[in-house]
Amino acid sequence: MTVSAFNKISQAGRVNRRGLIKGGGALGLAMAAASFSSPAKAATKGGHMKMGCSHGMATDSTEPGTYSHGFAILLSYTIHAKLTIVGTDNVLHGDLAESWDGLDAAKKWVFRLRDAEFHDGSKITAADVIASINHHRGADSTSNAKSVVENIASITADGDNTVVFDLTSGDADFPFILTDYQLAICKANADGTIDWQNDGSRAGPYKLASFEPGVRAVFEKADTYWNPDVGHVASAEVLVITDVTARQNALLTGEVDVIDRPEIRTLDMLSNAPGIRVEEDAGFRYFGFTVFTRTAPYDNNDLRLALKYGIDREAMLNVALSGHGILGNDTPITPAYRYYNAEIPQRSYDPDRAKFHLNKAGLDSLDLELSASSAAYAAAVDCSLLYQSNLAPIGINLNVVNEPADSYWSNVWLKKPFIAIDWGGRPTEDLMFSVAFKADAPWNDTQFDNERFEKLLIEARAELDETKRREMYGEMQLILNEEGGLIAPMLPNNIWAVRSRIRRGEELSRAWELDGWQFISRWWIEE
Repeated sequence: MTVSAFNKISQAGRVNRRGLIKGGGALGLAMAAASFSSPAKAATKGGHMKMGCSHGMATDSTEPGTYSHGFAILLSYTIHAKLTIVGTDNVLHGDLAESWDGLDAAKKWVFRLRDAEFHDGSKITAADVIASINHHRGADSTSNAKSVVENIASITADGDNTVVFDLTSGDADFPFILTDYQLAICKANADGTIDWQNDGSRAGPYKLASFEPGVRAVFEKADTYWNPDVGHVASAEVLVITDVTARQNALLTGEVDVIDRPEIRTLDMLSNAPGIRVEEDAGFRYFGFTVFTRTAPYDNNDLRLALKYGIDREAMLNVALSGHGILGNDTPITPAYRYYNAEIPQRSYDPDRAKFHLNKAGLDSLDLELSASSAAYAAAVDCSLLYQSNLAPIGINLNVVNEPADSYWSNVWLKKPFIAIDWGGRPTEDLMFSVAFKADAPWNDTQFDNERFEKLLIEARAELDETKRREMYGEMQLILNEEGGLIAPMLPNNIWAVRSRIRRGEELSRAWELDGWQFISRWWIEE
């Protein structure tokens, strides 16, 4: 029997595994050294960093179960602590957890807490961890992370410093789940509830000094955070600037120091501007479109195949990314994942085959409505118009609706059956599938429901043989490619731009954009 402990993303962008075995049928997984990679040059302390963020909604809150997009993910990794974290070296590290062991074929996990404090100075205990995770569990939970923790059967304390997770089925990647931005550890009340609005109840590197949902957040360094090597700037401010031109102008004029998702078509201009640096890295993101597979007419797989063969991926890659990414193949799993299935034939634009599947669905022509917005990705509307021209010769008449950016994720996503989409991915295949493709997952934005896929999801999670596990995840990707409601023509690099005074270490986390959305904690200012 072989087993994997942690994922590590290599220089080539693939995830590799390492682990060790303990005898007696127990799965013993020892953690990596609990320190983040140090920059080659010592970081400068102090200063105020400002960022222009492309995402933000009036419904944003400080309750982690509601977090769903860039601004909220940034908020989580700045003000909250988790049990585990993906470091700049792309290896799993302990955050509030000092060490952990997996037992009973990965069905039991024992986490030992380090000596750490909340922002109000009180000690973090097992009771706080249990209350924080239980918030997302149970029939009455409205948390977006409900499906993520569904495999947890029970959580118990073994004293103040040890937490025991018993799972319904084995999960070799369970420590990775606890890095999720929604699974923040906060201070429990006596009755086991949590006041998410209480500033003192959080435990991250920074305190939340001011918060205007969908508009602005201000952070101040927390002197209670356990790791003195994390958090260099004294304070930071994030402004929601959804318009890409306004966001770039704010960077060029010095109003902000960092922006995410600059306009691809102006990258050369931006990179040549004095005092500006443009950076990019491959990762787990994908751009494209989704349809509701349980809603007519998209419940017909031949129509879905017509839509997949009816998209010019090469042209769309050029329009949206100008070479800053690669072709996608209608699954959420990019080459950065450990179990990426490179053997699935790359789908290409084939109007004749698309027409064949349209006719097989019993249709000669069809009128469809596609919702798009720059909130999805900067070129989403342009790509949708290109898609419109791709589908016209096939007999599919596509009406593109340009939706308002400020309400796209609240009023369009999960509500309309055919939309443009951008997903940030997750560190493991299991987490990606569980969050977005499991039949009853709240964020299943394709309404996908496949019996074989559901069976493999459970089996692969508990499988300790690497070869078998790879085969299972490979088959799941093939199922999504052939039957899913995701049309993913392109996989973008993560791109951001900074003023030259912003410095960072040589390594970057690829778990999310901008150093795993932890740039406030990991980067610094050097005048």
